Amino acid sequence: MEPITATALTSIVTYLATKLKENQSVKTFFDDFTEATVNWIRPIFLKEDGSEEKIIQKLKENPDSQAKQDTIKAAIASEIEDNPEAEKWLLEMVKIIAEKTGNTTTNTMTVTGDGNYSFQGIRGSTIIIHK
Repeated sequence: MEPITATALTSIVTYLATKLKENQSVKTFFDDFTEATVNWIRPIFLKEDGSEEKIIQKLKENPDSQAKQDTIKAAIASEIEDNPEAEKWLLEMVKIIAEKTGNTTTNTMTVTGDGNYSFQGIRGSTIIIHK
């Protein structure tokens, strides 16, 4: 999976978990996105009769559970694997979530020369470079 997709999945599932934690429904989660995006992701979360899929029910019971969040990420990733063009909707969702939450970061870096090491936005990690 591409790093951008993994990051996008984390953003979307975290946003969904936050909505569920606030006792909101999956349907209110859908309200934030375009119809095309909802049409793509809705079957992952809801059955045809409109009831919640089991993975959503379990996330709703424990929205802070990393295992439950990972299950949702895997379901979305599987859909993207089956339909790679759907990644555009995933990225659209990330953009909308970033606008709504104010969590936007833009990094630009130009590095020239040989033997350079560049890092941005790294917090709480130890970096060891062996030469």
